[in-house]
Order: sequence, then structure tokens, then C-alpha cells
Amino acid sequence: MVKSSKLHKFFGLSAGLVVLILSITGFFLDHDKWNFLYTAKITSYPSSLKNANTRLFTSYYIDTKNPKYIVVGAKRGLYESYDGGVSFSILANLQINAIKQAKYNQLFFATSHGIYILEDGMPIPFMLQGKYITSMSLYKNTLVAVEDKKTIYFLDIEKKKILKTLHAMLPQNLLNEDIKLSRFIRDLHYGRGLFDGDTSLFINDFGALVLTFLALSGFLIWYLIYKKRVAKSSRRWIRYHANIVTILAVVPVVILLITGVFLDHAKALGAFMKSVTISHKFLPPVYSSLQEDIWSIDYNGKYLRIGNRYGVYRSDDYKHWILENRGFAYSLTRHKNLLFVGGMGTSNRVCNKQEYQVLPKTPHMFKDVAINGQKVFFFSPHKTDLPLPKFQDITLYSLLLSLHDGTFFGSWWIWVNDYGAFAMMLLFMTGIWRWWKKKCLTLT
Repeated sequence: MVKSSKLHKFFGLSAGLVVLILSITGFFLDHDKWNFLYTAKITSYPSSLKNANTRLFTSYYIDTKNPKYIVVGAKRGLYESYDGGVSFSILANLQINAIKQAKYNQLFFATSHGIYILEDGMPIPFMLQGKYITSMSLYKNTLVAVEDKKTIYFLDIEKKKILKTLHAMLPQNLLNEDIKLSRFIRDLHYGRGLFDGDTSLFINDFGALVLTFLALSGFLIWYLIYKKRVAKSSRRWIRYHANIVTILAVVPVVILLITGVFLDHAKALGAFMKSVTISHKFLPPVYSSLQEDIWSIDYNGKYLRIGNRYGVYRSDDYKHWILENRGFAYSLTRHKNLLFVGGMGTSNRVCNKQEYQVLPKTPHMFKDVAINGQKVFFFSPHKTDLPLPKFQDITLYSLLLSLHDGTFFGSWWIWVNDYGAFAMMLLFMTGIWRWWKKKCLTLT
């Protein structure tokens, strides 16, 4: 029978590097609001990443009077074109999350540093400086902005004044929704599936940091023993490597590993994950509040609508809400009397006079709607005919993402990630077993 120590050593050395890549990249990807992830550029990268920048585009505007003037927002900056998209120039190195047009073709931008406005061809700070604005809606002189998916601001853009600040407190009876396994797995892996706010994210961080430490310290212990260095140093690092803190990380790490395997094979397992429904009574606390889950917002002068992972909620007094339409409302974009809803893991829809209809033949998870004459373009960076800026480099975020999901190496790399996940679970099993045996021997 193979000793647990030999199994531990084998899987640690064979999968340690993979685990290290997954843990470090996963930690930074969880914090995708950090600006340096987009300002740091990589100029040398494999050809498999030539389209890595496209997923960073968030918003699209075409001037109704001059269709050759285009403004495109992305996580890596704001870009404009005067020739219909043949060439683009950069206006600002800001994370752009939304673009909205006011009267007289004024453009407002939801950014990582508040609301900006385009004046004399340059974006300048307007309101809510220093706040991370995730979505916004504009009706006449009232701009409604959401800070970090939780705090809603009503702004008077003429008087440059905050009219109202509120939180969407949804009643419990509107949150008794069941979800599909596919949604639950993604929420868990991306750090939003357990508790409100950043708690779920911090639990993921704890697991990722422990994984990083275990991989590095494991290699160091092996090196010290292999080189027959000072035994005292080896024993000290073994104590650091195996202790109650690292054992406490078992739960978040196992969650990350199992959900990661499912996501690696999302295409093959998609039908299965969508066929399994999880009852609300078995869901973690976050699904009974969703106070910090505002993915999109719309205001038409009478109703305020928010989009979250359950659907579209509507209120006329900001206190009493109704669930108007079910299905993850990833984006809400208004064009006159029509409200377009981009779905995540569900159908795209359009709302006209409070009646919703499915939008067929539209790109999944479209982020914005651009109007050119009578034609409506549903903007999705993954599938669009609209011209976009082209780059000779990629961002640090794109590099980390490609390393994490394996596209940096090739489509076959998901099997290497799977092996890393399998090995890590065995490492925890053998490691805890060895730690427990040592504790028992110490007590006797």
C-alpha cells in the first residue's frame, strides 16, 4: 500500500505549479475593479490571445446626427472615432461601464472614478468622484447611477445636485426564487454565492491565498529536504504548511475546485446544469436579500427598475417593489418607450408598456444597444458587426484570465486544470490525515 506521504509528495510536485497558477490568477480576477489590471499592458503574447481584448468592451454610442462619430467604452479606456470606426483614438484611461446620452448630445460616462461628462472633446469629472459606478440610466435632467451594485443615486444634471440616495430593499416574498445549478455554480466560483457584499469574495480570497501559500511552502519544504538543508528549517516550514489555518481553508478551496471543474466543461455539462433546479430553501443567505446585486438600472420618469440575478424589479415609490419579469437582467437599455433586457444564462427580452417579449436572434448577454438611423444594434463584444478599436497589446487582466481558464496554452489545458483540482483535493485529504496522525501521536 502506498504511504500517504508518498502520495502527498507525488501530487504536490506534479500539480503544484498548476495550483499556483490557478490560485494567483483567481485572486486577481476576483478583484476585477482594480485599475492596474487594465492599465498594465502586455506586448508579447501567443496568437491564441489576439481577441482577448474584445471581452473588455462595455458600451457603444453612435451619434444620431453624425453616424460616423462613434464612442466606445471599455474596461481599458474610452475611445472615439470620426470616420465610422476605421480608426479610433483614446480619450481616457478609465474603466468605462456605461455611456448615456442627454439632450444636445451630451455624453455621460459611468466610470471607476465616478460620473464623467464629455466637454470640448475631453471627458472631465462631473459628479460622484471616487465612486465605482457600475450602471446608470438617464431621463431628461435626472441621471440615476448605481455605485458598486448597491447604492442608488438620483442626480440633477443641470443643477449638479444629488436629489436622493437609496438602497433597493426587496421584500422577502419577492426573493423566494429557485435557481438553476448553472447559476449557483457560477455565483459560488465568482465570489457572490454565499453572503451579501464582499464576504463571499473574501472567503474566496482566503482560499486562494492559502492555496498560494501551500504551493510555495510545499515546494520549499521539498527543496530543503532534497538538498538536506538544516532540519530545523524544514520542521519550521512544515509547521507553517500544516496547521489549523490551512485546514480551515478546505471548504472554500473545495468549492473553488469543484465549481472550477464544472465551468471548465460548461459546454459539455451545460444541459445537465440547466436541468437541475435548486430550491430556494436550500440556498445560502445572499439569495434572500440581494441588496448588493444591482447589475443594471432603468428610470423612465415614473418607474425605477433594477435588474439582478432573479430578474427585473419595478417600483414607483422606491419602497414597494414587484418582480416584473424573471430571468437574470444583465443589462437594461432604454430607447424611447422600449426597454431592452440583456439576459445572462437566460433569454434576451424587450419590454413595451410593461409587457415583455423574448428577443430572438440577438447576441447572448448583450451589454448595450446602439442606434444608427432606424437600425438597432445589440452590442456584445463576443459577437458584433460594429467596428471596434484594435490593439497591439493586451491588458494584464486578459493575460491573467487566459492563464486561469487555460486559453493561454490551448483548449486542451482544461484537462490539466482538472488534474490540478483532483490533485489538490487528494493533497488536502492526505495532508489532513498526516496532520491528524501527528496530533494524535503528540497527545499520547
